Amino acid sequence: MSRRYFGVFLAALLLIAGASLLFFSHGIDPNGDAVGYVDAMSALANPNLLSLEKGPRDIFAIHRLLTTSLSIEAVRISSYVSGSIVVGWLVWNLILFFLINLLWYRLLERMFESARVAFLGGLFFAGNYAMITAGLGNFMDIGGWTFYVLSLFALFSYTQTGRKRDLWLSALAIAVGGLFKENGYVAFVPLTAVLAYESFPSPLRFLKEITPLAAIIALPAAIHHWYIYDTYGYYYSYWYRLNQEVYHYPSRLGEYIKSLGSLLTFLAPLSLIGAVVWIRGLLKKITLTDVFIASVLVSSIPALMWPGITQRVLFMVVPGATLLACLVFKKYERYTPVFFALLILYLLGAFCMD
Repeated sequence: MSRRYFGVFLAALLLIAGASLLFFSHGIDPNGDAVGYVDAMSALANPNLLSLEKGPRDIFAIHRLLTTSLSIEAVRISSYVSGSIVVGWLVWNLILFFLINLLWYRLLERMFESARVAFLGGLFFAGNYAMITAGLGNFMDIGGWTFYVLSLFALFSYTQTGRKRDLWLSALAIAVGGLFKENGYVAFVPLTAVLAYESFPSPLRFLKEITPLAAIIALPAAIHHWYIYDTYGYYYSYWYRLNQEVYHYPSRLGEYIKSLGSLLTFLAPLSLIGAVVWIRGLLKKITLTDVFIASVLVSSIPALMWPGITQRVLFMVVPGATLLACLVFKKYERYTPVFFALLILYLLGAFCMD
């Protein structure tokens, strides 16, 4: 049964990826973010091409070098091999698309000890609107998402086995993932939460555990940020201030409702029911898995605080929402046909939205 679900899941991933290529544009939009990434690829060979004094286009490219350096390098290499930036970018995104979703499936299968739950939760994750558009589009977000999930996978393995090497892998995934896209760094929240829970009530034990892992994450980031500042005089807070100046909404609450509603659609009610199930369980007993789920939810808060409100940024809410929905899939397995029906509507909605 487990192999059957996994085989169907793989087939579904192929269909989702193919449908994304059919329904959505994957070319270089001259007015989109892709231009900054392409400029940054050129600057890898010649840093003198870019300067803050030249204007917004160069600033955007320098920012991409700061926040997505490994993604840019990966796409550049893939493009060189394929002979086309469009093809190379798509190939790289497809590799990450399958990697992240297979990792997510395995994580759910371990957490909930059910191939059926992993299948449902995996497809709600893989078929999300932001995944099939931005994840497989000319953006770099999927790099950060993938290493975020890899870190979660390794961390949850640690909660089950106690193997220290899983902790080191989790930290290394954060360190590398943050250089693919800065959203990868938020996986530090679950890592910290799990170690704090295990170390309680001893702060010394917690510091002993977290310090070397934090060093693994912080040192590469600090060196890279210093290099960009030394080369271009650019630092990350400039981008945050710029976004605060650019993005203004008549109602931020209304914008959140619109963006999260279109991002989550039929996943939202399942997640809300799952939150009730989860909280009821917490009132009886708090386990390490509960801490893990809570920390994944908390790790989405930085995305909610970003000045620009868009589904691509808010995708960091989806992992936590999916975990809550999986609690429902597990508890009410007799209603699986209903969950499958909602999944089909969810997938159709994602592909039919503009």
